[in-house]
Amino acid sequence: MKNKRKLTALWAIVFFALATVMASSAHASCSLANVAGSYGYTTSGFVAIAPTFVPVAAAGKITFDGQGHVSGTQTRVVAGSALDETYSGTYSVNPNCTGSFTVLVEPDTRTSTVDLVWTDNTNGASAVFTNPGFILTATARRISPKEETD
Repeated sequence: MKNKRKLTALWAIVFFALATVMASSAHASCSLANVAGSYGYTTSGFVAIAPTFVPVAAAGKITFDGQGHVSGTQTRVVAGSALDETYSGTYSVNPNCTGSFTVLVEPDTRTSTVDLVWTDNTNGASAVFTNPGFILTATARRISPKEETD
Protein backbone atom coordinates (compact mmCIF):
# COMPACT_ATOMS: atom_id res chain seq x y z
CA MET A 1 0.00 0.00 0.00
CA LYS A 2 2.83 2.41 0.87
CA ASN A 3 4.56 1.62 -2.43
CA LYS A 4 1.35 2.33 -4.35
CA ARG A 5 1.02 5.77 -2.66
CA LYS A 6 4.65 6.55 -3.39
CA LEU A 7 4.21 5.53 -7.02
CA THR A 8 1.02 7.61 -7.32
CA ALA A 9 2.78 10.61 -5.77
CA LEU A 10 5.74 10.17 -8.10
CA TRP A 11 3.49 10.05 -11.17
CA ALA A 12 1.65 13.15 -9.97
CA ILE A 13 4.96 15.02 -9.64
CA VAL A 14 6.06 13.88 -13.10
CA PHE A 15 2.70 14.90 -14.60
CA PHE A 16 2.78 18.38 -13.07
CA ALA A 17 6.43 18.88 -14.07
CA LEU A 18 5.65 17.93 -17.68
CA ALA A 19 2.57 20.16 -17.70
CA THR A 20 4.65 23.08 -16.44
CA VAL A 21 7.33 22.53 -19.09
CA MET A 22 4.70 22.24 -21.83
CA ALA A 23 2.98 25.44 -20.64
CA SER A 24 6.32 27.26 -20.63
CA SER A 25 7.06 25.99 -24.14
CA ALA A 26 3.69 27.27 -25.34
CA HIS A 27 4.60 30.76 -24.08
CA ALA A 28 7.99 30.56 -25.78
CA SER A 29 6.52 30.11 -29.25
CA CYS A 30 7.02 33.23 -31.36
CA SER A 31 5.86 34.32 -34.81
CA LEU A 32 5.86 37.41 -37.02
CA ALA A 33 2.41 38.26 -35.66
CA ASN A 34 2.97 37.89 -31.93
CA VAL A 35 6.19 39.96 -31.82
CA ALA A 36 4.43 42.73 -33.78
CA GLY A 37 4.36 46.12 -32.11
CA SER A 38 6.56 49.03 -31.16
CA TYR A 39 9.51 48.81 -28.80
CA GLY A 40 11.69 51.48 -27.22
CA TYR A 41 15.37 50.58 -27.13
CA THR A 42 18.87 51.65 -26.22
CA THR A 43 22.06 50.55 -27.96
CA SER A 44 25.64 50.91 -26.81
CA GLY A 45 29.10 49.71 -27.75
CA PHE A 46 31.82 50.56 -30.24
CA VAL A 47 32.26 50.92 -33.99
CA ALA A 48 35.46 50.73 -35.99
CA ILE A 49 36.64 54.04 -37.38
CA ALA A 50 40.19 53.55 -38.65
CA PRO A 51 42.53 53.04 -36.96
CA THR A 52 40.55 52.39 -33.73
CA PHE A 53 37.13 51.70 -32.19
CA VAL A 54 35.05 54.65 -30.95
CA PRO A 55 32.09 54.63 -28.55
CA VAL A 56 28.54 54.68 -29.92
CA ALA A 57 25.12 54.85 -28.27
CA ALA A 58 21.57 55.21 -29.56
CA ALA A 59 18.00 55.41 -28.34
CA GLY A 60 14.98 54.91 -30.52
CA LYS A 61 11.70 53.29 -31.43
CA ILE A 62 11.43 50.19 -33.62
CA THR A 63 8.17 48.79 -35.04
CA PHE A 64 7.63 45.22 -36.25
CA ASP A 65 4.48 45.18 -38.44
CA GLY A 66 3.53 41.49 -38.12
CA GLN A 67 4.11 40.93 -41.86
CA GLY A 68 7.94 40.81 -41.85
CA HIS A 69 8.62 44.54 -42.24
CA VAL A 70 10.45 46.65 -39.66
CA SER A 71 10.94 50.42 -39.41
CA GLY A 72 12.08 52.94 -36.87
CA THR A 73 13.77 56.14 -35.80
CA GLN A 74 16.71 56.74 -33.52
CA THR A 75 19.18 59.31 -32.29
CA ARG A 76 22.67 57.90 -32.62
CA VAL A 77 25.81 59.36 -31.03
CA VAL A 78 29.22 58.33 -32.39
CA ALA A 79 32.31 59.67 -30.64
CA GLY A 80 30.23 62.54 -29.24
CA SER A 81 28.54 63.55 -32.50
CA ALA A 82 24.72 63.10 -32.62
CA LEU A 83 22.59 62.29 -35.68
CA ASP A 84 18.86 61.56 -36.09
CA GLU A 85 18.27 58.52 -38.30
CA THR A 86 15.40 56.54 -39.83
CA TYR A 87 15.51 52.95 -41.06
CA SER A 88 13.38 50.24 -42.64
CA GLY A 89 13.84 46.66 -43.75
CA THR A 90 12.69 43.12 -43.09
CA TYR A 91 12.68 40.75 -40.13
CA SER A 92 12.28 37.05 -39.43
CA VAL A 93 11.19 35.19 -36.30
CA ASN A 94 11.82 31.59 -35.25
CA PRO A 95 9.39 29.63 -33.03
CA ASN A 96 12.03 29.64 -30.24
CA CYS A 97 11.78 33.48 -30.13
CA THR A 98 15.11 34.14 -31.83
CA GLY A 99 15.19 36.16 -35.00
CA SER A 100 16.98 38.74 -37.08
CA PHE A 101 16.45 41.87 -39.10
CA THR A 102 18.26 43.82 -41.78
CA VAL A 103 17.61 47.53 -42.28
CA LEU A 104 18.79 50.35 -44.50
CA VAL A 105 19.69 53.32 -42.29
CA GLU A 106 19.36 56.90 -43.57
CA PRO A 107 20.80 59.50 -43.97
CA ASP A 108 24.11 57.55 -43.82
CA THR A 109 22.84 54.93 -46.31
CA ARG A 110 24.32 51.99 -44.43
CA THR A 111 22.93 48.50 -43.83
CA SER A 112 22.67 47.13 -40.31
CA THR A 113 22.09 43.47 -39.49
CA VAL A 114 20.93 42.40 -36.06
CA ASP A 115 20.28 39.07 -34.33
CA LEU A 116 17.88 39.14 -31.40
CA VAL A 117 15.86 37.13 -28.93
CA TRP A 118 12.43 38.19 -27.67
CA THR A 119 11.95 37.78 -23.90
CA ASP A 120 9.24 38.20 -21.27
CA ASN A 121 6.38 36.90 -23.44
CA THR A 122 7.67 39.14 -26.29
CA ASN A 123 7.48 42.26 -24.11
CA GLY A 124 11.26 42.65 -24.31
CA ALA A 125 14.21 41.82 -26.53
CA SER A 126 18.00 41.58 -26.40
CA ALA A 127 20.02 42.10 -29.55
CA VAL A 128 23.52 42.14 -31.01
CA PHE A 129 24.62 43.79 -34.25
CA THR A 130 26.40 41.37 -36.59
CA ASN A 131 28.04 43.84 -38.99
CA PRO A 132 31.84 43.59 -39.24
CA GLY A 133 33.42 46.43 -37.27
CA PHE A 134 30.46 46.74 -34.87
CA ILE A 135 30.54 45.78 -31.20
CA LEU A 136 26.98 46.81 -30.32
CA THR A 137 24.27 45.38 -28.12
CA ALA A 138 20.73 46.59 -27.55
CA THR A 139 17.88 46.03 -25.14
CA ALA A 140 14.26 46.83 -25.92
CA ARG A 141 10.91 46.94 -24.14
CA ARG A 142 7.48 46.87 -25.75
CA ILE A 143 5.99 50.38 -25.53
CA SER A 144 2.53 49.01 -24.71
CA PRO A 145 3.06 45.61 -23.01
CA LYS A 146 1.34 42.64 -24.61
CA GLU A 147 -1.36 41.12 -22.44
CA GLU A 148 -0.97 37.54 -21.22
CA THR A 149 -3.30 35.28 -23.22
CA ASP A 150 -3.58 32.56 -20.58
